[in-house]
Amino acid sequence: MWWQETAPGRYERPLDTGELLYVGVARLGKELGMQHWLTSSTIQLKSAPSVKDVRRAWIALRYRHPHIASVLLDDSERKFRYTVPSEEELEVWVQETLIIYPNDDPRDAAYLERTLSPTNSMTLHYLPFSRQLLFRTPHWRTDGRGMFLLQHAFCTLLANEDGATVFDGSEAINLPPSFSQLAGLTDEPATPEMSQASDAVLGVIFAGPPPSSLQESLPNKTPESSHRITTRLDHETSKKIIAASKARGQTVTTTVHAALVTVMRRHTDTPDGRMFGFTPFDQRKRLPAPWNGIDSHGAACIYHTGKPCSIEFTEHIDFDAVAEYLSAYYGQDLEPLYNHITDYHLKLGRILSAPMEVLNESPGAARPEFSSLGIVDNFIQQSYTGAMGTFEVVDWSLAVAAVIRPLQIHLWTWNGRMHLSCNYNEAFYTSEFVEGFVEEWKDVLIQELLHRA
Repeated sequence: MWWQETAPGRYERPLDTGELLYVGVARLGKELGMQHWLTSSTIQLKSAPSVKDVRRAWIALRYRHPHIASVLLDDSERKFRYTVPSEEELEVWVQETLIIYPNDDPRDAAYLERTLSPTNSMTLHYLPFSRQLLFRTPHWRTDGRGMFLLQHAFCTLLANEDGATVFDGSEAINLPPSFSQLAGLTDEPATPEMSQASDAVLGVIFAGPPPSSLQESLPNKTPESSHRITTRLDHETSKKIIAASKARGQTVTTTVHAALVTVMRRHTDTPDGRMFGFTPFDQRKRLPAPWNGIDSHGAACIYHTGKPCSIEFTEHIDFDAVAEYLSAYYGQDLEPLYNHITDYHLKLGRILSAPMEVLNESPGAARPEFSSLGIVDNFIQQSYTGAMGTFEVVDWSLAVAAVIRPLQIHLWTWNGRMHLSCNYNEAFYTSEFVEGFVEEWKDVLIQELLHRA
């Protein structure tokens, strides 16, 4: 078993370096009561389920994915701990993590995203008035794909009567191993060759001309509230963009990212500079069953890695050139990275969790960071039917808390419609600028793929 039983009913395992990376990032803004990259994801249903059913599904989700209830021990131990709960302890956990709002409370999930305090627990906020289920978690507990899988499992449990859930320690078999454990990666000290390989991957961050920044970024140094602005394309336009991307032999992720870089270039303070960033790559397909599928145990865990990219504006002068570069970037073989990924994650973690003032004032800090979440419908069904009835999912969204200067940008497709989303901190950008930036991003995408002669 991947987790060790260190006392009766108590299980522990160490964090791998990928998880430690996210723990370090989460500390950004801690002294200000903030948590960088705290993840909030909302499912909206067509009709409001009963509180009893939501509670039942939440408890059952803990049994199938007990890591949602594990705790992060202090820095010196660098371990997760899961404790099999007594009936009383289970009730305390439910009261602390399942927050039910009054039927007449008009607040919605978007409001809660930007006003709730950070948490080290995974929580579920149920808003009957708006028929929304808001899932919140530190990013070190799971990633975007993992959130899909947890929500799919929850909705499946919501629709199906599963009998009484008994916590007797048998749920511990569902505790997820770390990515390093599953992939058989070494945790031995890095050799000089491994260290050099990590330095070579990360070197693109520092090579080339000075990084460019968005000239509209405000000079403030202390972060305030994180906000999200999302625009969605209609079905027909989304369908045409997807077809046009495929006709070019490129993915939608590639063309949307290229449009983002094109807009960045227009707003840069150094047009002969470059744009760099880090892009996540989901790695679940590399893992063995039962940790790699839509109904896998591997939902509540970090199973991805990230690689930097750097696009020099003088070499990639237009949309086509940027798209060609990004097509090669997204198509790269990540297998060589696994030979030194422990060392790589340690070094990347030092970069991403540097002091806030360093990250905010470094060259190129005011930039978009892009992440494609893919087709949500491939993981979350639009309808769940079981013994407890039918529950239709009418909308889905995701937000991450932006504590530092980079814009946190996401692409996803839900119900055939593409969504372009931007999370930003209001200390560093005005809402008017971000709204205009996102609309310009959409317009460039449409112009380049659909309207160009």
